[in-house]
Amino acid sequence: MSRKKSRVVVIGAHPDDFEIGAGMRIMHHTAKKDRVVGILCSDGEKGGDPKERLKEAEASAKILGLNKIYTLHLPDTKIQDLIALKDLLEKIIEKEKPNFVYTHFSEDTHQDHRVVSQASSIACRKVPVILTYKSPSTINSEFHPHLFHIGSEDDFKKKEAAIMAYKSQIAKYNKLDLRRVKIDACYYAASLRLNGKFFAEPFCANHFILNLD
Repeated sequence: MSRKKSRVVVIGAHPDDFEIGAGMRIMHHTAKKDRVVGILCSDGEKGGDPKERLKEAEASAKILGLNKIYTLHLPDTKIQDLIALKDLLEKIIEKEKPNFVYTHFSEDTHQDHRVVSQASSIACRKVPVILTYKSPSTINSEFHPHLFHIGSEDDFKKKEAAIMAYKSQIAKYNKLDLRRVKIDACYYAASLRLNGKFFAEPFCANHFILNLD
């Protein structure tokens, strides 16, 4: 019997957020021919030219294998209207009808990440699975993951390639925290007693329905 394909939505406050937090997991879905769409809440204009950043997002999406990217064009670092964002997300969720959503972890030092996480939780409340990913700005003391995606060296290299599509950010921020991303992936793999050939992406569950067909 053939496997039923999943429908997946990944949400980021800025271009490069979900690549950093869930790049290997996203490519796991696309490799299985699941429908995966991304939502960018802002164009990331505080970090560079917005047109350039969106072009980089499109290049990264091709590497990840995304079917589509929705752009909401909200103001970078000033995403404040929770209800307005929730309404925008709900329209996409109603259209895409996902059974998996990946979004920001709620306890984060970046205000946009916090609002996006909260709005996602409301807008996606009927989705069977909502998992939250870790960002470089996540408050480590509050992040206690209990779900992990395990990737190989090749998987992690593909994730790095998706992140490196953001050339303007790598030039501006000294490799866009690539070193930290790798350290995190190695740390979580080691915490699971896996050897150095594996990398792990950690997730916390907003909610996870186990037996809904």
